[in-house]
Amino acid sequence: MCRPARSPTASGRAGRAIKVRSFDEYRNRLLENFVIVERSERHNKIARELDAKAQRLHGRISHSTHGDLLHEVPDLVEYPSVVAGTFPSEFLALPDEVLTTTLIHHQHYFPLDGEDGKLRNAFLAVINTEPDNERTIARNAERVVTARLRDATFFWEADRTIAFESRVERLATLLFHKKLGSYQDKSARIERLAEWIAREALGADPATAAQAATAARLAKADLTTDMVREFTELQGTMGGIYAREDGQPEEVWKAIYFHYLPVGVEADAPPTKAQLGKAAVTWAAVSLADKLDTIVGMFSAGEKPTGSRDPYGLRRAAQGIVKTLVDLEATTGLRVRPAIGSMLAQARAIAGLAEPSDAEKETIAAFFMDRVRHLMQARGLAAEEVQAVTADIRRAEAKSFADLLDYARELAAVRSSPVFAAVAEAYKRARNIVEQSGVLPSDLRSPASAGRLSEPAEVALRSALDRVGAEIDQSLSARKPGKALAAIATIRPELERFFTDVRVMVDDPELKHARLALLHDLSSRISEIGDISYVAPKQA
Repeated sequence: MCRPARSPTASGRAGRAIKVRSFDEYRNRLLENFVIVERSERHNKIARELDAKAQRLHGRISHSTHGDLLHEVPDLVEYPSVVAGTFPSEFLALPDEVLTTTLIHHQHYFPLDGEDGKLRNAFLAVINTEPDNERTIARNAERVVTARLRDATFFWEADRTIAFESRVERLATLLFHKKLGSYQDKSARIERLAEWIAREALGADPATAAQAATAARLAKADLTTDMVREFTELQGTMGGIYAREDGQPEEVWKAIYFHYLPVGVEADAPPTKAQLGKAAVTWAAVSLADKLDTIVGMFSAGEKPTGSRDPYGLRRAAQGIVKTLVDLEATTGLRVRPAIGSMLAQARAIAGLAEPSDAEKETIAAFFMDRVRHLMQARGLAAEEVQAVTADIRRAEAKSFADLLDYARELAAVRSSPVFAAVAEAYKRARNIVEQSGVLPSDLRSPASAGRLSEPAEVALRSALDRVGAEIDQSLSARKPGKALAAIATIRPELERFFTDVRVMVDDPELKHARLALLHDLSSRISEIGDISYVAPKQA
């Protein structure tokens, strides 16, 4: 976009009226007075000037910070321009995370990388005017940045005079929650829980489990540092850096560094396998332990989130747990798929919490299942495919979240098949008959009247169901839900014949009971995948 000439009517006085007769005139008159109406134009102007300034400084804007900040700053200005500034090179001795936090989060400035990919002592600032004296504006920005970096240097040097591990005792002075004790109490809990998760849930060797325990014990220690008190965005991150500076192995310091993550549910949301390196398993154990301890503790303390209130970020914590478990293999290389139920029970036991009532368990299961649904929908699954595998909230604690995602993806792949659609419709019909009969499912599991089945159609369905049930079990054990669904589809002829030739609701109570039991067994076996009636074609 061309730089507009200054309007002789632009007095700079607030509240000056501008009369317009059309939107185009509105846009042009505002532009004459240094207001760009379209956000996209502001964004593009900033992007162009950032690139031009960076090239003049023989640098480039870091890709790790460029996107989010460039998305934000167009909403902070009306007529953006870019100026360049520098800071003393001595501050490059600070960790990169401190430098970028100072520039990005505190000042909304863009750091610059050199040709070698390392941070340079330069930055770019977006201002809300056409600069008359660019150097004066840049000098003022430099003074602010230098002052903040001088403070950060003081905190960095002061924090390092104390051994990082010794800070754990100071956590006793920080209250986590009045009903759950101090952060030192929390550290002790997650130390035990992380070790248990690494050993029992993830199948790690004793050395890895011990490293997870060490990382968990140190994970909150940075809350007592001056740096984190000033730069709260760096909690966890600074703990990992200080642990690294104190000589902790990669498995420990990276687990601390990343333990607040993940935040997003996207498959590529950090931390990635490449970022974690050798610390992938210890990170997973610590991250899960921290979030599980928070959730079971806060629910026990009566701090359940509501529709408009979640002050402790429990939804975000549950989202992190779900994402970690769904992508466990991709992130850590582990083939295990633990369900969350045993981990929740262990977290409660370590915290000394009473066994929750059935209603409380159902509340927590529904809470986690909501997060599972959110992840599935964010990854492109349709609502009915998600609902098919998550409608039964009891599965939240008993089934691996990764398995549920696989089941939903397989349903999405086969739902348009005419054969599968017919089976889904038959399943829906079978389940409805059982539900409308008034007989409790618990009374249908081992009916004494099973021997009453004698009609060829019902005997054929019984035989097919026995075969398919075994195939479903084997396929799901082998993590091949597609084979299980293919096996289910093979019983279509027997189903159609049964519903054509057999009347279920007969006068003979034993025969009716036996036929209801057969249909209940059918729906129970298929329900190992999910409630496939959700993906059945809608009746016209």
